[in-house]
Amino acid sequence: MCPVKYSHINEALPHFKNQQPDIVLLDVRMPDKDGYEVCKELREIDPDGQSAIIFISGKDSQDERMRAYYLGADDFLVKPFFREELLAKLKKVSRYHKQQQSLQEQQSMAQNMAFQAMTEASQYGIVLQFIKETFVTKDEVQLATAIFQTLSKLNLSGSVQFRMPDHTHSFRAPNQACNPIEEEVFELLVKRGRIFDFQNKTIFNDHHASIMVKDMPLDDEVMYGRFRDILAAVIEGVEARLIDFQRKNALITVMDDIHSTVSFVEKEFQRHELSTVATMEKLMLEMEQGFQFLDLTDEQEEFFMQLIENSMKKLVAVYMEAKAIDGQLSGICTKLSHAMEQ
Repeated sequence: MCPVKYSHINEALPHFKNQQPDIVLLDVRMPDKDGYEVCKELREIDPDGQSAIIFISGKDSQDERMRAYYLGADDFLVKPFFREELLAKLKKVSRYHKQQQSLQEQQSMAQNMAFQAMTEASQYGIVLQFIKETFVTKDEVQLATAIFQTLSKLNLSGSVQFRMPDHTHSFRAPNQACNPIEEEVFELLVKRGRIFDFQNKTIFNDHHASIMVKDMPLDDEVMYGRFRDILAAVIEGVEARLIDFQRKNALITVMDDIHSTVSFVEKEFQRHELSTVATMEKLMLEMEQGFQFLDLTDEQEEFFMQLIENSMKKLVAVYMEAKAIDGQLSGICTKLSHAMEQ
């Protein structure tokens, strides 16, 4: 910066902030204000010390040097001095200030990077929290509620659509359906790719789900990229949970069929048990009546009766084994039902 000289201190002060000189040469003794008072005002205008201040004084006392130090001066030059001495002071102070500015820039960059890292960690923590919450969702309404809560944490708004084999549900709020035009927009954009931008909106598509964000920061490349990555992960979590819902519904259907089959088998066992008992009792009665006409000896009658009793015992054993299998099937069904409710 070219040197600027003012004849009066009150003339120079108003220009200090706008011109922001690299170095200020400040005499301790001046007509209206002393240099210490002016230095104090300059440091109030420039609290970060962007401009270096070199005091010039005819006195070389410890008190004056200490006062200059406490007021934020960078160096102290005693009159009279040679031109070379002044130039050496200027170079030394200029070099020091450039180093300080470089350090401040590096510190500011490090702080910004740390802040950005903390922000990203916080936002990706939102994704992890969302995935954790989806594990306990029981239905599509609860899943949609989790999505809207996540969008709210990101200061975003949007709509959600779930496309299942037997139905399609679209939400603009947890318990509020989309209007017809939003339904049409989903239908038009679902085939535009995994992520599609239009105006200030972005839609994230998967096979069974879409999330349409209505206020993406398209003009902020960093925030847009961050939200894009986050919501791409969210839509994958939604897709996985919807597939789980589909599998669970299929299992429920199979379980209902198994329960119906087991119930039918139990009834058939009871019917066969009654029918078998009645048949065997009738056979025993007919055998006893038939013995009267066969003119069998007591040993022969006992032999045939023993055959019938043995057959009945075998039938009962077969029946009990079948009933035990039926009980095992019922126990398996109960365990599966309890597992699916968790």
